[in-house]
Amino acid sequence: MLLRSLLCLCALLIATTLNAQNRDYDGVPLPEATELVAPSERDGFAGAWSGLWGHRLKHILVVDNVQPDGNAEVIYAYGDMVSWGITRDWQKYPAQIEGDILTVLGNGFVTNYQKLPSGVLMAGFQAERAFSQAVLHPLDQDMDKPKWTSAKFEKITTELTENGRPVTFEIVTFKPVGAGPYPLAIVNHGSTGDGKNPAIAKLTFVDTAIAQFLVDRGYIAVFPQRRGRGKSDGVYDEGFNDDRATGYSCATDRSLAGAERAIADLDHIVKALTKRPDVSSDPVLLSGVSRGGILSMAYAGRKPSQVSGVINFVGGWMAEGCPNGAEINDALFAQAAEFPNKTLSLYGENDPFYSIAHTTDRFQTFKAKGGQGTYVVFDVPGGNGHALSAAHGLWAPVADAYLESLDRR
Repeated sequence: MLLRSLLCLCALLIATTLNAQNRDYDGVPLPEATELVAPSERDGFAGAWSGLWGHRLKHILVVDNVQPDGNAEVIYAYGDMVSWGITRDWQKYPAQIEGDILTVLGNGFVTNYQKLPSGVLMAGFQAERAFSQAVLHPLDQDMDKPKWTSAKFEKITTELTENGRPVTFEIVTFKPVGAGPYPLAIVNHGSTGDGKNPAIAKLTFVDTAIAQFLVDRGYIAVFPQRRGRGKSDGVYDEGFNDDRATGYSCATDRSLAGAERAIADLDHIVKALTKRPDVSSDPVLLSGVSRGGILSMAYAGRKPSQVSGVINFVGGWMAEGCPNGAEINDALFAQAAEFPNKTLSLYGENDPFYSIAHTTDRFQTFKAKGGQGTYVVFDVPGGNGHALSAAHGLWAPVADAYLESLDRR
């Protein structure tokens, strides 16, 4: 939903008419005279950068004419997203640099680019309630094509079978530079909204902000797609009504059976990934967004010896609008309480699925059952608390402190 809003808003930007003077860089236009110079440490932001908004929309940023007072000019370019009505284009905008942050004020939107010690830009886009993320890499004109992402899309086979056949899972992997081995971090995806649109299940989940945060801290970050999600085999069946067109079931037993199916998928994925030569023998760090957040918590309670810690982003299995939502979520947080180590739960104000009152009560259930952890609430730019993970600048310091506190043995 947020990506759709983002891309529709992009379509409303005041466009510079494309013409024969434009040059095409792997689907993104730039003015013919644009010189693509790779950024350097000395020049800070100055130069050309490339990445993907929401891991889908191609984006090139060219930073030029940087002044001592921090004023600069940028070319802001993007590619096509036909399914959402976005046509490739570019504009020129003024920008302001303050420390390690570059801010572009566009027509109806704001983008902030933070330069990280690893040399990439962590970008955040905000327009009304739309909020998206991107990681931008240095670009120069000698490259065959821009570097859009450092992700590797792979398939793994596990011991899980369905209808007598082994299930192959799609995974998206981000690695630090080098051979490793590295401690493993698994980031779990959420639901498909109300469950009524099966096309959403076929979208591969990647969160570039979480991925870059983990890679910069020495983790190999893996985003597995559970059965029937993305390009994974099998049937996506995490608690639907008999008539799947009506979406997810609010019946407690059926919903929790769907959670059990997700836990089983994750267990097979963990077993397969920990056999990789580039993965160390350290316990696994788990994270996830929405259903992925509460799934990570519940799995840690089931398999505590395999898990070093959990970072839960806006976690819950069923929205509080479901009559049994509190009961379902409490059952999973009670399982999570069996994990003896510290956890971190991050939530946002004005979440359309989980109010702060609801998540506070769920965290109290977790604590009352013996759960160890910290609960933090943020005011998310754009006013949609469920988009918290995209707001890297808000949660990164808290997550950093949490990782520092873990006993990574």
